[in-house]
Parts: sequence; structure tokens; C-alpha cells
Amino acid sequence: MREGRICLAHADSLKMLRFARADPMLMLAPASDQVLRDVEGSVDAETILSVLPNNVFDPSTHAVQLRFDDASSRSRCSLVRSCSALDRLPTAGYLEVLSIEGDPFYVRGSSAAHVVVEAPGLALASAANELCELVSRGLLPRESALIRLVGLAMELCGIYARDPCAPLVGPVAYELETISSVHESMELLDELKGRRGVSLARRALKYANDGSGSVMETFWYGVFCLPPRLGGSNLPRPLQNAPLEWSLDVADVVSHERMRPDFYWSQYETACEHQGGDHAREAALAEDSRRARDYELCGIHYLPLTKRDAQNEGAVRDILSQLFRIISLYEGPAFKRKAARILNDSDVRAARRVLLGQLLPPLARWCE
Repeated sequence: MREGRICLAHADSLKMLRFARADPMLMLAPASDQVLRDVEGSVDAETILSVLPNNVFDPSTHAVQLRFDDASSRSRCSLVRSCSALDRLPTAGYLEVLSIEGDPFYVRGSSAAHVVVEAPGLALASAANELCELVSRGLLPRESALIRLVGLAMELCGIYARDPCAPLVGPVAYELETISSVHESMELLDELKGRRGVSLARRALKYANDGSGSVMETFWYGVFCLPPRLGGSNLPRPLQNAPLEWSLDVADVVSHERMRPDFYWSQYETACEHQGGDHAREAALAEDSRRARDYELCGIHYLPLTKRDAQNEGAVRDILSQLFRIISLYEGPAFKRKAARILNDSDVRAARRVLLGQLLPPLARWCE
């Protein structure tokens, strides 16, 4: 069988990564050294147009970014924007897009094409490289670039994927398999030291968390855990979407065998959940009530979150005030002083407005 390789780079790699995560007939697996180093990497227009999904890529209007071993192997095809250095990047930096059966992405007759994308750590470095360019040209504040990267890291190390073509406003895929963790992505960046954007990507990963389940969860994590200069509250990292087992003394009275709160701080016995669906219907309201009762039965403070709570900085501030009141029961007097500064300091409030603008898509700010 004749085998070829299409190794996507930068923004186009991220597109394909998101597409593959959202498609139930596809999966992502570590790219093998054989595929990256031995399979034929030359491409032509016919291959590009046949292999890449046309609902995601339109090479006639946007040349596709592909990575090749070195400058001498770069494609001269008019539909391709070539990048080099594949031979100098670690194998762990790439994932292969496979069918759910484990076959190459494209198989027709006696030909197969292996489609390779950047793994989350390398994808973050690529995104950071582009953002560094905007920062250096004075088109984006460095803090905003960092917040954007934290949001991307939370998606890539979480269980959701934004739309590949319209990430800000398009549909989001939920309840996906994880493809990396913060720790794994940081290990990969350790191998990429010296490349532009890696330092900024590392800073973003230091602030990120595993397990985020939606764009709104990533936003609220930022509000809770980023440092105040980035609009956050510098709270300890919560568990996100981790199963919460009930104690035996309440197991026979709770409505759910187990819960998986969006955020859970064991040291504060507090859970938060974002109610993203239609909670005006009777069935949804009943389910919300059952969940609230279960948390109460187990002695867990429960704070539900809605879109209206993220409508503007004032609404976010109200939620933080409620959460801080709960946390103050477990912390000393110093926490109350810290909470007052986070709620009232004009610089922190301004940073929180920047956070709103960077992590929330426009539609998420619309409320009925």
C-alpha cells in the first residue's frame, strides 16, 4: 500500500485537532516514529483536496499550513504554506488522526494518508508564538495573550472542544475523552526550550487545570483561580468534573449514586456547578432541586452558576462575594482582607473585565 503523510501545523493543526475530537468516528493517538520519520511527506494539490475535510479546510482561499522535515523538503504546492523543523521536534509533540477502528484517516484503494496534528503542548507553543507576534507589534496586551492561552490550555486538557471553524461562536462538543493533561503538556514544553512562544505557553500551563468541561467552566475557573492581576481570585485549584462519592450514612437517602461537580474544594466543603441548559423547564428545575438537596444532605455548600452570573463584572463580583462568605468560615481573618481587595480594588475589577472579554465568547454573555 502506498502511504503518505500530511503533518498539519499551527492554526490549521488546531482546526483538525478540534474536528477530530468532536467527530465520534475519529480518535487521536500518539503519532508513531515510523509515521513521522519514514512515511513519504511530499504532497500535491490533489492529495490536499482529497484528504482534508472540505467543511473545515478551503485551500483555494487559505493555504494549508503543513510541516516538513527541513527547508529542502518543503512543498512548493500553491495550496500549501510550508513550515520546516519536523525532524527537530520530538515525536511526543504529535498525534495522529485515526478512524475509530484505528485505521489511517484516509484510505482509498491501495493508497493511505496519515494525518498528523500537533499534540496539546506543541499546539500551545504554536499559539503562543502567534500571540507573541501580536504582543510585540502592540496589538494585544501581554496579559490578554496569557489569558487566551490559559483558556486554550484548559480546552486541550479538558473534556470539550470548540468549533474548528468558528471557535468563538460555533457549537461546542462536550463530554469528550481527554487527550492530554497539564503535566504531560508541561513535560513536552520542557523539550522545546529555546523556541519562541514556549516561555509564554509554560506560564499559561502553570495557571491551567485539568478536567474543564465547557467554555463557561473555563471562564469560572479563571475567575476563581487566576491571580488578581489577571482578573482572578487566586483560590486553590478545585477538582473539576471528578466523581464525588457519598459517605455510607447518606447513601440510602440521596437521589444520585454519585455526583460530578464542575468545581469542588474539599478543604472548603464547597461545590459549584454551571447550569448551562434550559433550567426553566419543570424537569430541569426538579433535577436542580434534587442535586441541591443531595449536596445539603452531605454537608456540602452548593453554589449554582448561570449565564446571568457572568453577564458583567458586577454580576461576577456578586457571585464571588457569596463564595468568599462560605470560604471565610474555613479561613482566618487574613482571608477577609484578601477577599475585600479582590472584590473592591479598582485594578482587580478592571482586570476582571479583561478576563470576561478574553474567555467568554459573545454568545455566552447574552441572557434572556
